[in-house]
Amino acid sequence: MAPLIGTLVRTAALSAAMIAAGCASTLPSERAAPPPIPSTWRDALVGAESPVTDWWRGFNDPALNRFVAEALAEGPSLQLAISRVREARALSRSTRSQFFPEVLAVGSGQYSAVLDGPAGAGNDREQMSGTAGAQVSWELPLFAIGPATSGARANTQSALADMRGAQVALAADVAQAYVDLRVAQASRIALVQSIDTADELAKILAVGVKAGYSSEADAADALRLAETARTRLPDLVVEERRAGNVLSILRGRTPGTEDVATQIEIDAIDRPVPYLWLASAPAAPADLLRLRPDIARAEAQTLIAASQLGVARADLLPRLNITGSVSITEALIGNPIDGDTLLASVTPLISIPLFDWGRRVAVTGQRDAQFEQSLIQYRQAVTQAVADASYALASLDQARLRLVAAQGAEDAAATTARGSRAAYNAGIQSLADRLRADQQLIDANLTRIDAEAQLGRAAIAVYRAFGGGPAVTSELVRN
Repeated sequence: MAPLIGTLVRTAALSAAMIAAGCASTLPSERAAPPPIPSTWRDALVGAESPVTDWWRGFNDPALNRFVAEALAEGPSLQLAISRVREARALSRSTRSQFFPEVLAVGSGQYSAVLDGPAGAGNDREQMSGTAGAQVSWELPLFAIGPATSGARANTQSALADMRGAQVALAADVAQAYVDLRVAQASRIALVQSIDTADELAKILAVGVKAGYSSEADAADALRLAETARTRLPDLVVEERRAGNVLSILRGRTPGTEDVATQIEIDAIDRPVPYLWLASAPAAPADLLRLRPDIARAEAQTLIAASQLGVARADLLPRLNITGSVSITEALIGNPIDGDTLLASVTPLISIPLFDWGRRVAVTGQRDAQFEQSLIQYRQAVTQAVADASYALASLDQARLRLVAAQGAEDAAATTARGSRAAYNAGIQSLADRLRADQQLIDANLTRIDAEAQLGRAAIAVYRAFGGGPAVTSELVRN
């Protein structure tokens, strides 16, 4: 046994040395490198950076906080991404284990009987022997082990990046649906008020036409305004239903199956439109490399492509096969077996590709091109991330200015409406003029609601562009 063990140890040591050398020689030396990126943002004020984790809490809306928490805990899109991480980890273990030795326990037996004379005369002889042992088979693609295991790890990294991307998208989608819901509800309330005012004005002008102090054109125009406003109402009702359904789906609920308290919260029409003042960028341009899940995934894809190229290169090199066995034979019944009862063997075999060399070289060229493409795609991902963040910050800045202007217009319309009511109460202004001032205030209110919606959506887009989401915890994926 000692010589056998020594041979196995020497073979394993030689294999390990060849594997280490093979890793260095088959994997490409080039790595993913980002293109030049700006040092600062053009459309963001310089100030304290806002945290990118749990950013939706900045809206100060308890219902939104609860909906996001429920989606992150039970949302099907995130659960699917977590399952894919577990799948990738299992695949990684499977890839590593295929390079381990295969050990089989074997056993056999043989029975023989010799009848000497009449049956039952007492001269019968019988013999039974048993053989037990182990067989070892170890196929070592010496130069492919390193690249293959590196690719398996990169595949897990890619799945983790996808999971992080699912978290980011889920939080942003829930916040977006919630803003859409509140915007539809607030706009519907304001539009109903506008319709009531327009109807009342149309009735007054219709009476005036009959009395002879109003023109038919003015009465028809008032009726047109009322009917035009009424045509916008169904769209808002449909949008409210759509946003509520999206909130349910993102949280893993079937629309129409919410509990009573949650449905009351969703249907509440007295909630303000949530928006978020965000003056400074959440992070610097260079931070996108660590914050954006798509960049992390693109980097992992370059490692996968590099490992595939390394495996293709390794297929051009020799492979080592080691087989061995140890068996012991003993007599179970009858006379002891003469001679050796222990048999051990070790057979190393080196294989070198010959006649399919052209195919293997072609595969290597293909993998090399794919690796080059992955590097280009990584640089594209970085460039696109910077562009997304820059555009989102510009949209946020303009949305902030739009809301300031809308609030100013609403304040001015409110002042005009108060003066009109005072003049009407004093008898120096007609009811029609007062209703027109009220209509202007309602229109300004609708404009302000729309500006709040734009600011809320722009803030969500900023955090989406910066890869904002929940804090990553190790407990999220257990395996």
